[in-house]
Amino acid sequence: MIKPSSLHSLQVNTRQNPDKYKNVPKPYLEIAEGMERQFSNHLLSQLRKTIDKSEPTSNAERIYQSMMDDEYSKVMAESDSGIGVKDVVLKQIYPSFERQQQVQGLRQYNQINSHKGENHE
Repeated sequence: MIKPSSLHSLQVNTRQNPDKYKNVPKPYLEIAEGMERQFSNHLLSQLRKTIDKSEPTSNAERIYQSMMDDEYSKVMAESDSGIGVKDVVLKQIYPSFERQQQVQGLRQYNQINSHKGENHE
């Protein structure tokens, strides 16, 4: 089980590529993050059910685990490297997001290839 103190370290690395969602309107981004959050929360709760426990859990423990799952799913939804539901939703509801990703990938490719041969002249 992940300790609450390690949740802070997860939040530190949430926005690795701030340009990825820079041009996406905020309402679309909120919808996509909400969908990823719901999916992640459901996934975590279903995964938790697969664990065999020797003792039944108390109501307090179930509430705590539910709140922790909600926080984990929030962090996962806000990160750029989450499950990927956010990107799929954005491609459906905001088609220019896919074109933005293609252009950014092409720019990165050109930057990498433009440096070839500079040290060998």
